[in-house]
Amino acid sequence: MYIIVGIDPGLYTALVALDLKGNVVLKFVDRDVGEERIVRIIRKTGIPSIIATDVSPAPHLVEKIAARFNVKVFSPPRSLMQEEKDKIAKDIQDPHLRDAYAASVKAYREHANRMRQIDKLDLDEERKDKIKHLIIQGIRADVAIEMVR
Repeated sequence: MYIIVGIDPGLYTALVALDLKGNVVLKFVDRDVGEERIVRIIRKTGIPSIIATDVSPAPHLVEKIAARFNVKVFSPPRSLMQEEKDKIAKDIQDPHLRDAYAASVKAYREHANRMRQIDKLDLDEERKDKIKHLIIQGIRADVAIEMVR
């Protein structure tokens, strides 16, 4: 399964992963989480298509995790304001999970229109997800479709 991973690093690190339909498939928060543990948790959950953060510029740890998976980092043009994060994640009480969730949702929304177009194709879900993954990687849709067919 391909996933979009939001990371909120710090003393407490939170991870939230969405599948490529926008469903939450992972919520994790813990204290003193190292890079190796983050990588293991992500690998157990799926194959990341993008690693997201809610701040600009992206924290070093987020860039390192993205590099480990050879994927892009989604960082908003400006750090998300508290009000925007609260609006996106209104039902999430933990501030670390809220920030990681907001990051993953913003990254998902960045690609949502193209992913919905892929959902209309007459292909099985596995191929659709592979095409979506390639598009998120920056490959043009027509090229991604040809690569998967």
